[in-house]
Amino acid sequence: MRIILLTIIIVVELTAQFAIALEVDREVLPRITLGGRVISTLDIVDLDSDPDKEENINLGDSNLLLRFDKLIYSTKGVAGAVIGLTEHDDEMRFQQLHAFYWNQDFKISLGRGRLPNYLIEAPTLRDDDLLTYTHVGNASSVEEFDQVYGEALKFDWFLDRKIQAVSLWAGTRKSETNNGINSYGLGYQYIQPEHLHFTKRIRLAGIQLDRQKVEFGNDDEWITAIIAGADINLNRDPSKVWSLAVQAIVKDGIDGVTKIDNFATQAQAESSSLVAALRYTNRPNLLTRWQAGLTFGYKDYSDITDATQFSIAPSFVYKLGQGIDLLTQVIYTSYDDGLYAGGGDVMFQVGISFSLESVFNDQIHDRNSILNLEHKYIQ
Repeated sequence: MRIILLTIIIVVELTAQFAIALEVDREVLPRITLGGRVISTLDIVDLDSDPDKEENINLGDSNLLLRFDKLIYSTKGVAGAVIGLTEHDDEMRFQQLHAFYWNQDFKISLGRGRLPNYLIEAPTLRDDDLLTYTHVGNASSVEEFDQVYGEALKFDWFLDRKIQAVSLWAGTRKSETNNGINSYGLGYQYIQPEHLHFTKRIRLAGIQLDRQKVEFGNDDEWITAIIAGADINLNRDPSKVWSLAVQAIVKDGIDGVTKIDNFATQAQAESSSLVAALRYTNRPNLLTRWQAGLTFGYKDYSDITDATQFSIAPSFVYKLGQGIDLLTQVIYTSYDDGLYAGGGDVMFQVGISFSLESVFNDQIHDRNSILNLEHKYIQ
C-alpha cells in the first residue's frame, strides 16, 4: 500500500513539475539573431533611359534584420518571427515582417518578405541592378520596392532531407487599385545545403510558375510566367571555385501594351528574358578573399517592334576583413530602337559594405544565416 501511495505521489509531482515547466518555458528568452548590412556606393551614370539622373551616393539595400525563434514543446520544430528594415528612396521601410514555423518536413511563413519571383541570384551588388531580367515584375506598381517585396503565405514541403522542395505560395503584390490576394505560384527546387555549395556539382536547380492578376482597362487580366534556372559548379575545388548560374523567364503578358516606360509596363508586356552569370571565388585556406563576376542579361518584348535590350555587368568584391568588403561594378545596357528611342546606359559603381550577424541565447544551432533573407552579392 505504501509503495502504491509513494508511486502516486511521485507521478503527481512529476506531472506538476512538467506543467510548471511548460508555463515557465513561455518566459524563456528566445534565440535572437541580429544581422544587417550597410552598403554604400558612388554611382557615376550616363543613362539614355533616364537623362535627368545624376551621380549620387547610393545607400540602397542597406538593411537591419532581427529574428526571434524558439523550439516548440514537441522539440521537433522551430517557430518565430522576423523584423527587417531597409533603406529605400531615402526612407526606412519594413521589407521583412513575417512569422514562421519549420521542422524537418516543411516550412511555412506568413507576412511580408521577398516574393518568390526568381530562382537564381546574380553576382551584382544589388537586386535592382538587373531587376528587369532577374525577377518577374509587379504589373500593378511602378515602384521598384514592389518588384521584390510583398505579403504572402509560403509553404515549402521538403523531400530527401531538405535537398528537394515543393513550394506553394499565395499573396499580395502591391497594387494602386486592389491590395487583395492577387498572386500565387508553385514550384520545385533542388537545393544543396550551404556547407556543400563548393563541393557538389549542382548548387540549385528548379522551375516555378508565377501568376498575377492586374486591372487592365475595364477587365481583370491574369499574367502567367514560367521561371527555370540552375546554378552549377564548373569545378569542385573549394579553394578556387568557378560557377555558372543561368535563368530564363517566359511571360505571356497582356495584349495592347505598346510602350515600355516603367516597371509596371515592363511586367505587363509579353516577354522572354535570359540571365547568365559566371563567377570566380578565390578561397585560400577555404576562407573567401575575393570574387569576380560577369553577368549577362537579354530581354525581348515580343509584341513591340524593335524592343530588345541586353546588359553586361562585370563586378569585383574584395574582402578587407570579416564582413567588410570593397566593391566595384560596371553595368552597360543597350536598347533597341523600340525602347527609350534606342541608345544605352552606363553605370560605374565603387563603394564599401559592412555586414554583421550575431546570435544570442542560441539553443537551436541551425546554420541558416539571417543574411540569406536579402540579396547576396558574394557567395
